Amino acid sequence: MTAPADPPLPSAPDTSGALERRTLWAYALPALGPALLYNLVVVMYLNFATDQLGAAPGVIGAIFGLSKIWDAVSDPMAGYLSDRTRAGLGRRRSWLLGSALPIAAFSLMAWAPPRSLEGTALTVWIAVGIFGFYTAFTAADVPHMALGAELTVADRGGRNRLFAWRQLVRTLGMLGAFGIGTAVVAQPETGREGAFWLASGVGLFSVAMLAWGVWALPPERPDFIARGARNPFRAVMDVAGNPHARLLLFVFFIESMGTGAIGVLVPYVIRYVLELPTAFIPAMLLCYTVAAVAGIPFWVRLARVHEKRRLWLVAMLLSGFGFGLIFWVGPGDWPLMAISGLIAGFGGACGNTLGQALKADVIDVDEYRTGERKEGAYFAAWSFAGKLAAGLMVAVVGFALEATGYVANIEQPQEVRFAMVALMGGMPLAGYAFGALAFARFRLSEAEHTRIRNELDARQTP
Repeated sequence: MTAPADPPLPSAPDTSGALERRTLWAYALPALGPALLYNLVVVMYLNFATDQLGAAPGVIGAIFGLSKIWDAVSDPMAGYLSDRTRAGLGRRRSWLLGSALPIAAFSLMAWAPPRSLEGTALTVWIAVGIFGFYTAFTAADVPHMALGAELTVADRGGRNRLFAWRQLVRTLGMLGAFGIGTAVVAQPETGREGAFWLASGVGLFSVAMLAWGVWALPPERPDFIARGARNPFRAVMDVAGNPHARLLLFVFFIESMGTGAIGVLVPYVIRYVLELPTAFIPAMLLCYTVAAVAGIPFWVRLARVHEKRRLWLVAMLLSGFGFGLIFWVGPGDWPLMAISGLIAGFGGACGNTLGQALKADVIDVDEYRTGERKEGAYFAAWSFAGKLAAGLMVAVVGFALEATGYVANIEQPQEVRFAMVALMGGMPLAGYAFGALAFARFRLSEAEHTRIRNELDARQTP
């Protein structure tokens, strides 16, 4: 028995409130600096802390695991509070401006601890820096995603375009982290000094761009103010009661359990499995990011004629296959790792663009059901699921390396190398496979969303 065909896509999306190019830039550019800092922490900090600061991998793994769990827990708090914020700048822009300085300060604290610190004092310093950075990043990221959904309520045809711009800039930040950041902090002799200057420069740039974005963005819609849930419990229950959101939560959690170990393991796999110098780290990471940039316009163009949900399902399977190739790498197999990054990056571009737009569609369904605008609560819930799973996996990596006998800067035994490729290749393959199987049940079509949005617009008509 075959599934019924999807209704035809709307031929003429509403563009009565089409976004200006200035708004696209003002929305997207502030994400550049924080994205670079965030990806650099995810990919390089565990290796930086163990090999250059001298911290034990189990201790750093525990800090990362606990900080990611806190990062996940703080997401719903930031989402609910930003939904309910009343401020002259708006309920989202006030959060963006308030998070700018903490992002820069805590990033610098994490990457540049005083050289005199060691033992417990160093551990405490790192913990405060990492916890503080993740908290500040959440305070900017959740309201920023929520603002994207709000900006495109009157421009349904531009929703894919806005989130594509956001993801393009974030991917450029990732490109900077992988191409420049990793090369700077991975140097055994100059890594600590380089990390200080990099964190300082990117931190100041982040402050400047966030402040400019807040100034340049159009005023937030006054009819959305104070339309969030009346209490956080109500917000959580509404998200859980939305079947489309509930399914996405499960998918994100499963996928993130699979991919959570990828970023932190890249330096280890290149050095100890491929047995290549650290100069290959940025080159391999660039394969992923270049493909991710190239994939953004491809998936957005396809979305003009194919449903977002169908394209995302295909992209999940593509990403799982790409990451799964890592399971088969061995000494000198950099071409296979490069192919893995190209395939996975190209597939990942879909979820990070069309997936975000699809989340905004689900939020419109909530407004249809409850009459409230809870963008913050919804994006926070999805972020919570992904970060919780990723945090658990980062902790698993630290403990797995220590349990299998990892010792920094020496040739690793077979047990350690197998653990690295199993966590970086096998886990993502399983995560994407289970995630795609679950996502195949997603039922919110483009035509149904258009009907819901038209009815919501009609309610606003005097």
